[in-house]
Amino acid sequence: MTARILVTLVAVAGFSVSGAQATIKAADTTLLAQAASPLPIPAESSTSGSTAEPATPPAGTPPAATTPPAAGQPETDQNAAPDDGTAAGQDDGSDSPDNEPLSLGEIPTIETMELTPDIARRALDSYILAKTKYADTDLDQYENLQDFVDQTEDGKKFDADVKAAGFANVTDWNLAVTTLGLTYASITDDQTSDLEQQIEEVEDDKELAQDMKDKMVKALKALIPSDNNKKIIQDMMDDPVYGPKLKQLDVEEE
Repeated sequence: MTARILVTLVAVAGFSVSGAQATIKAADTTLLAQAASPLPIPAESSTSGSTAEPATPPAGTPPAATTPPAAGQPETDQNAAPDDGTAAGQDDGSDSPDNEPLSLGEIPTIETMELTPDIARRALDSYILAKTKYADTDLDQYENLQDFVDQTEDGKKFDADVKAAGFANVTDWNLAVTTLGLTYASITDDQTSDLEQQIEEVEDDKELAQDMKDKMVKALKALIPSDNNKKIIQDMMDDPVYGPKLKQLDVEEE
């Protein structure tokens, strides 16, 4: 359970302030359900109906020597799987994520804000501008947007564009764009019921420390947009100008 919830949070962690390039790409939350589901394990070739031919030793090769069991000892099959309760080569699950200790630092911090129609429109317009204007920069090489601003000439231009759009700094801009993208993703692919179930699972978990519970619940709740934010984004989706613009937040198939 804990591993599934952690996957959900990590899937969108880069969407907020921790990853600059992830902000420019945006809207990863539409993949939450897929990310939280394990991939099927492919069947081995022996189950497909084909039978491999046994290897034939070269002519003249003597058969492998066998050692008879000592007197009084039962004969054993040397090719048999070890009798330890686990088939040879089979993972006993001891290294699964659910069995690994979870640290507080692994739980990402996800922050959102209450939008206004003006903030949402300015965030979207400036996002579209940045997505095109800075597509060929090394933005993805920086831990966060502020480092990109402080250390590069392109970053200083980016900062100027953000301020021209009415935001005090790149952190405020990033918060608005994050909220915009998460809310839009929630409307187009609603994960609310699954997130509420995960919140309940965390709160009922008797093995989690309280500080971990608090941080996980806070992060999961941040992924559920407020009624105010949903109304603002829904109005934008219905707008003939901003509706098509919002579609630029959709995840592109790779």
